[in-house]
Amino acid sequence: RVEDSIRKRFQTLYKNISVHPRAISGYVDLNDELKLKAEEIVHQLNDDPGLVSIKRKVFGGKGQKTVLEVIFGYKGRLYFRNTEDRSVEVLAIGTKNTQSREMEYLNNL
Repeated sequence: RVEDSIRKRFQTLYKNISVHPRAISGYVDLNDELKLKAEEIVHQLNDDPGLVSIKRKVFGGKGQKTVLEVIFGYKGRLYFRNTEDRSVEVLAIGTKNTQSREMEYLNNL
């Protein structure tokens, strides 16, 4: 499967972050241009998350960790959160068109 090869690729290239299966399936659904832009953000998160330009905080309520949203390629969306051990979890990757589904998924984490 394509998702398995992407998961292995991300695990090999980006050792400082974890990428959820939801993010991988969203990445696979992107067109080639957005895939390139998304991977650029993933690369930045792996190297230095402080350099990534955050659009907004999505959730940060009681008992929930704050999820941050990054926009890439105008309509692409990437959602991640910082973990307690100072690494990054990429939770979802999608587009403006899939944003409502991603928000519902993130709300149910």
